[in-house]
Amino acid sequence: MTKAEKIKQTLKETRERRKNLRPVVYQLKIQNLSRVREEKLNRVFLEAKWLYNWFVADTNRLNIPTKEIKEVEIKVGDKFEKREIKLLGSQLKQAVQERVKNNLKALKGLKEKGYKVGKLKFKKAVSSINLKQYKVSFDIDFERNKVRIQGLGWFRVLGLHQVPRDCEIANAQLIKKPSGYYVYLTCYVKKEHFERDKVKDAVGIDFGVANKLTLSNGLSIDFEVKESKRLKKLQKELARKKKGSKNREKVLKKLQREYERLTNIRRDIHNKLLAFFRHYGVVVYQDDDIKAWHEGWFGSQVQYAGIGMLKARLRNSLATIPVGRFEATTQECCVCGWRQKLNLSDRIYHCPVCGSVLDRDLNSAINILKKGLDLSPNQVVGVGRPELTPVERTLVAKILGSNPYIKATVLVEAGSPHL
Repeated sequence: MTKAEKIKQTLKETRERRKNLRPVVYQLKIQNLSRVREEKLNRVFLEAKWLYNWFVADTNRLNIPTKEIKEVEIKVGDKFEKREIKLLGSQLKQAVQERVKNNLKALKGLKEKGYKVGKLKFKKAVSSINLKQYKVSFDIDFERNKVRIQGLGWFRVLGLHQVPRDCEIANAQLIKKPSGYYVYLTCYVKKEHFERDKVKDAVGIDFGVANKLTLSNGLSIDFEVKESKRLKKLQKELARKKKGSKNREKVLKKLQREYERLTNIRRDIHNKLLAFFRHYGVVVYQDDDIKAWHEGWFGSQVQYAGIGMLKARLRNSLATIPVGRFEATTQECCVCGWRQKLNLSDRIYHCPVCGSVLDRDLNSAINILKKGLDLSPNQVVGVGRPELTPVERTLVAKILGSNPYIKATVLVEAGSPHL
């Protein structure tokens, strides 16, 4: 059997083995760094940037074996200077080389589809390096809570306790952020670890501004992470600093850390919402043009909530059914189907035909569920009287209640009291 056939057979066996496993990414933070070790990590990302730009400058260099690359030329002002590659190991060099190849392949694919593409640009900074092979480019010591990175040695990390011991470790990434250095570990975990109470019914979601999410079962979810006072203060400080000065770099790092903090809060909200929606069989939503919402009067509220990102994560992570954006879900009565025009100021839907009176967003969410699943009105939970099952109430308290930025309420005819 040739080497290529062995690789093909191994890949086939791996795919079969992982059919009953679920990929999970765990974030491990590198901690207790001395100044020398921190400088080493900085140097690794600097060398990765030099090597990436060296490949981009002349793509013929991609054919050179990485073990032969000991130094590269970089442009400093109007001159070229040589820089030695000291810390990047052989597999880390291969990872940088493969990234350039994949980027070129992606550009070629877009060009074949008729898109206008340019060329690869030089990177100002590299913030991630792939660690391709477990036990070679990286290793893990669960007993001592340490991770070894090729060419850099062992590092103490925070977060290994969340990784199951019986998981299959695939690969990792070394990440540089304003708050420090991280290892993102990709593992394949048995699906039994993720068993949860299921709500058999599907749920419809109406995206909005006043109430960010309104569900067809009568639950309304509001959340947003506004710009902090510290962020505004640091932005003013940065504007007053002289470009290129050390003080400006210090303020810029503080500003980046504050941006990262707010982003992490927003991401945690999205994670909690996704964990909640995973308990439903199907999620039905209207494919609204969220990007256009940013240009309206309430653009800042939409941006603070990150509704567009949440919609993308719902579509990519869960079993979903999109409803066309031009469907009249707001104007139709969810009970009898009567259609009437509403102004933005009309928050309660009054049907003159059947006499139904309910919240405008709830009416829309029920219509979204009906149109997505092609249901008749009497099959939908919440028509005329919103209803949450005991399992749903438990999930709301357990998952959504753990984040202080999420406000969950139950919509009824007379208003929206807290859950």
